Amino acid sequence: MPKTIKLSQLGEACYRQRILFMEKFGDEVKVSVALAQGVAKDFDWDWAADHLLSAPAWTEYETVRELGWADYEKVRDPAGADYEKVRDPALADYEKVRDLAWAEYKKVRDPALADYEKVRDLALAEYKKACDQALADYKKVRAPAWTEYKKVCDPAWTEYKKVCAVAFAKAYLAQ
Repeated sequence: MPKTIKLSQLGEACYRQRILFMEKFGDEVKVSVALAQGVAKDFDWDWAADHLLSAPAWTEYETVRELGWADYEKVRDPAGADYEKVRDPALADYEKVRDLAWAEYKKVRDPALADYEKVRDLALAEYKKACDQALADYKKVRAPAWTEYKKVCDPAWTEYKKVCAVAFAKAYLAQ
């Protein structure tokens, strides 16, 4: 009799694993060895074993898993050593080239940066001078304009406030 795993059984699984399950299987899937092999790299099988297997089945899973891990380490360790043998000299060459390139970059950049800062400082001084003059001109024009504005608007504002006060009093008394 085939067994199924239902999406509802994955309630504690991480969001990405539940979404992946839905994308691949929908709401449920019939478990088979072939199916498990076909999606072996996609799912967190330790989580599945811990949450979906009975205690005896989990013990069997753990025994097989440990043997698989030992086989993996037998391959991983020499492969890692080979990788480091190739990587270390390549990394040393890269760092040598990178350091030379960085020194060359700084040799060109530093004088260019000094020239830029001189030009920038002159331009900034001119900018400030122009802005200061424009602000002084603005203040000269603004003061009389503000006085005229207040002269025209103040009586209207006073009248508006009276209208509001009367409207409030009438509405309040009418409630």
